[in-house]
Amino acid sequence: MLLVPTRYWPALVVGEAVPLAYGVFNCVAMYGYATAAIFAIPPMAVAMPIVAFCRSYLKVFPAQRVIDMRVLLACSLGVSLLWALVTYVGFLVAVFPPEHPLQVRPVIMVGLFVGNYVAILTVTTWPLLWKIAHHGTPWRLLLRQTVKASLVWEAGVIGLPVLIALSWCSLVIGPEGENVVQMALFLPVAWLTLKYGWRGAAVIGPVTIACVCLITHSAPDPIVIQTQAFVAFAVTCLFLLGARIAAQLHAQERERLAMRRTLRIAQRNLHQSEQRLRQTSTMLDALGGTVGLMQGRVLGQVRHLLAPTDRKSLSALMDTTQTRLHQLAEAMHPVAWRERGLPAALREAVGRVLDETGIRYTCEIQGRGLSVLAPAVHQALYRLACEAVTHLCARHTCHEVRLILRGGLTHGRRWAVLRVVGYHGPINVVQLAYRSRDRLAIGSRLGLSSGTVAALEDQAVLFGGTVHQRQKGEAMMLTALVYDAQPAAVGESDEEAFCTPPMLWVR
Repeated sequence: MLLVPTRYWPALVVGEAVPLAYGVFNCVAMYGYATAAIFAIPPMAVAMPIVAFCRSYLKVFPAQRVIDMRVLLACSLGVSLLWALVTYVGFLVAVFPPEHPLQVRPVIMVGLFVGNYVAILTVTTWPLLWKIAHHGTPWRLLLRQTVKASLVWEAGVIGLPVLIALSWCSLVIGPEGENVVQMALFLPVAWLTLKYGWRGAAVIGPVTIACVCLITHSAPDPIVIQTQAFVAFAVTCLFLLGARIAAQLHAQERERLAMRRTLRIAQRNLHQSEQRLRQTSTMLDALGGTVGLMQGRVLGQVRHLLAPTDRKSLSALMDTTQTRLHQLAEAMHPVAWRERGLPAALREAVGRVLDETGIRYTCEIQGRGLSVLAPAVHQALYRLACEAVTHLCARHTCHEVRLILRGGLTHGRRWAVLRVVGYHGPINVVQLAYRSRDRLAIGSRLGLSSGTVAALEDQAVLFGGTVHQRQKGEAMMLTALVYDAQPAAVGESDEEAFCTPPMLWVR
């Protein structure tokens, strides 16, 4: 009734009432007409008000693929109590034959209530699990996911054999250790619940209840009722615990997806910013050429009007303007990068700046797959290299820089490792005085403003990487690891946020 629309409930009641009435009124001579009339009431008709109230007002399904476990258990308790009460009243008004008397005691109602509750938990678990798992998912895909699920494998390979072994031990040991073995039957359920939340209890719980029912006698005996009560209490607690764990796992999953979405937005913004810098750099290059052409024409027209010293100073000023425009364009986005890619930018653009500063520079590129990395990762690697070079060259004792870039593939995910080593030695006072201004301008020449380890870490974290700094003798090493950006990092939607596994929820 929880899964079927309310408009089909009358048909379900009629379909249950016909065979039930036929079977009950064949036993009129045994119990009497009053008991037969009570037992002929369809259980679905008795449970209908409670189930309708839980569905409409208490919201047992507050959202798609979500079940409020407290409402579900309350509904199960209410239906079980109502069924037990109706059955108990039927026994009270029954007229038993003198040769088969039956003393109706209150313990019978307790046994009926516990038995109905355990039966509801056993029967409704798998259909509800299938409903919320099947919602909007094709059957073939759902079956494929079920076969590959680690929960199914662990329940079948570990949980089920343990339950069978414990059930066999309960039959062999005898009444002395039967209670201990019955309690031990819930250990696999508790283990899977702690690991997978409510799904662990839902998958292995009905099997455990079936094992307990098979190894116990079905009789209105206080010991049997005590065993069934323990089963009901244990299953209820495990379902509530599993629902709470699943809610926590769901919250963690949502937080993880929110973090991934934030990283994607940051990666997308970084990529767009680099694209704007590239366009600006191209425009500056074109502007530099136009300015140089115009300055040449102006100088040619006024050359005969200027003194030789003025012509020389004006020509030097024009050259300086063109050089500054070119350096600004190179700092934003090097021409080598635009034309020949990241390796050329690392070898030529960075190497030219360090060569003009008097620092020896070597660049090595190793491994495979660097060319297939996302453009945003290439941009991050270049900025990381510039940050590391600027940081190492901030010390005046640095006389050589070695850059090593390596790419690879691990567990289906591409990565890149950038290592920049700065070698330090004795200070050359003459060279220091001659190149001091050039050293201070390395960061601005490479398009940076900080050149700190914190800036390196910020760049690496955007792509799930880390940064390590190490001093070994006269060499200082900075190593940065970055992973390839997901396709959604540069424009894909966040549809996977709606593909989370089904979760039970407890308010």
